Amino acid sequence: MRQQAGSVVQDLRSRAVDEAEGQTRRAAGVLRQWAQDLSELAEKAEGDSPARSVVAQVADRGHRAADYVDRQGAEGIIGDLQSFARRRPGLFLGGALAAGLIVGRLGKVAGKAAQSGDTGQGQSAEAGQPQYAVDPDMPAPLPGAGQWTPPQPVAPPAASSVPPPTGPAPGGMPTPPHPGV
Repeated sequence: MRQQAGSVVQDLRSRAVDEAEGQTRRAAGVLRQWAQDLSELAEKAEGDSPARSVVAQVADRGHRAADYVDRQGAEGIIGDLQSFARRRPGLFLGGALAAGLIVGRLGKVAGKAAQSGDTGQGQSAEAGQPQYAVDPDMPAPLPGAGQWTPPQPVAPPAASSVPPPTGPAPGGMPTPPHPGV
């Protein structure tokens, strides 16, 4: 029984390592593609502008980062992170906090965009105005639903043809001439 449990644990560990290595290779490929796209963008830019120089530098660093990820693999990256965390724990925690905030913010924005179907199709190219009309019969979405509809004006109640009573009300108090007084 104990040997079977050890075998299962070893099998799960090897599967997890294989999956992590596959994810690392895919991440390196995506990073390399982004860097290549930036390189092409910098090559097509006119002149020797500061923006072109910055894009070229970012592309170069992207290529170097992709090479590093390919060379080190998942276990090497984890080892490097552990070593850095031991040497500079404050900086590591600050970086982890910043990365967590960025990832959380990106997740929130992506969730709102997916929830509201925000694909940029709601804006007219010519006038910059929405291509849809607000239906007053539709209820407003819940707060945080990713889409805000301004409150619709409420029509005043229809005027009654019967004038309100102006004499004394039950209990001897006179009724006001109009509501709200």
